[in-house]
Amino acid sequence: MIVNRDYIIKIKTEHVVRPTEWDFDIQGKRERLAGAIEFNAKLGNLKKEILDQYDKLRKQFPDATFREVSALLKQYYKEGELPQFSAKGFFEVLDEYITSNEGELTPRTLAKFRTLKTVLTEFIEANRKYNPLAFSMIDHNFKDAFVKHLREREPRGRQKRRPEGFQTGLLNDSITKYIQDLKNYLGWAEKRGYNHSKTYTEFNAITAANKKRQADRRDIVTLTLQELTAFYHFDLSDRPALERVRDIFCFQTFTGQRWSDVERFNKEDLDGDVWAFTAFKTKKRQEVDLTGFAAPALDILKKYDYSLPVISLQKFNDMLKDAGREAGINTPVSIKRFSGATEIETAEPKYYFMSSHMARRTCVSILLNNFGVAPSSVMEITGHTDLKTLEKYLNKDRAARREAMAKTKPVTEILSIVKAS
Repeated sequence: MIVNRDYIIKIKTEHVVRPTEWDFDIQGKRERLAGAIEFNAKLGNLKKEILDQYDKLRKQFPDATFREVSALLKQYYKEGELPQFSAKGFFEVLDEYITSNEGELTPRTLAKFRTLKTVLTEFIEANRKYNPLAFSMIDHNFKDAFVKHLREREPRGRQKRRPEGFQTGLLNDSITKYIQDLKNYLGWAEKRGYNHSKTYTEFNAITAANKKRQADRRDIVTLTLQELTAFYHFDLSDRPALERVRDIFCFQTFTGQRWSDVERFNKEDLDGDVWAFTAFKTKKRQEVDLTGFAAPALDILKKYDYSLPVISLQKFNDMLKDAGREAGINTPVSIKRFSGATEIETAEPKYYFMSSHMARRTCVSILLNNFGVAPSSVMEITGHTDLKTLEKYLNKDRAARREAMAKTKPVTEILSIVKAS
């Protein structure tokens, strides 16, 4: 059976014919020979039977490799019945992926893949041609349909906070994360023999033009040095829950570390004023000097007897906004995001945008803008390994830049000093 030039299945039958009796044109015994009609009829029936079984296998197990299908057909011819083929489905393998990464990935990362499963389930329910979903269906047409589904998603959660008329559809940032999570899963499945296509490696969530437009106009929100100082010293003693949240945020800001490492702080990792630990995300050794800008972090640790309060990230982010509002972090802020090529602008007081991720961004921006710390040193503090990634955390501060320029000397003054010496 020849499917194409690369895919040929050979099955040995019990039928025997001499070479001189074979007609290559009709692919059968020469018709003038005795018994040719019966002989050719048996071959014809066998061919139809094998083709029918091949089609049946392809429909029943769309993700089986050609080698697997070939082996099943040969076994079928020998035993007279189609053998059972245990093939895990797309979502069954996704569950295996999530389970196998417990302990390897952070709970937040695992939650992303559970959310991916939910979103994909919604997608196939709305697009029946992909139900049931199989690895063999994951091509560019699937990706385009999936992205379209995300861009047309009905308002829910944070979508409802957008301006009226711009609530439908996810932002490009969110769509990009979904596509990247899908690619990570498909790569894992490929290595384990479940996924047999590399098309997913070519997936991009947004066009190059939109990507450049989005990068050129990307806004981030951070606290200024003055706002951070005021927030740190603001009296929240009458609201102890908010005080704890504020202190955790400030500790994260002063140290510039990820939430996953802050929530795992261990007193045994502290040696004097040096916090040394293995970063949960990167598995790399990290050292943070709790001196200078980071010195207040040591005071926060002493305040809580070196055991930071425990709180879920979602609850932390919600309460942090309340703490920011209480402390008057209400500078008007306007940020722009994109859904496809549509620009969406959100204008709110700064406390509205406060989250754990703002802490790292604030740390990077203050160290670079206000204290002129070398980018290489900032990268060692935050654990970033790529300068472009670090730049995404930098909120350009014009006032800090002007102050830094004012501290430099004019060329004419420098020349006069050189001449005098």
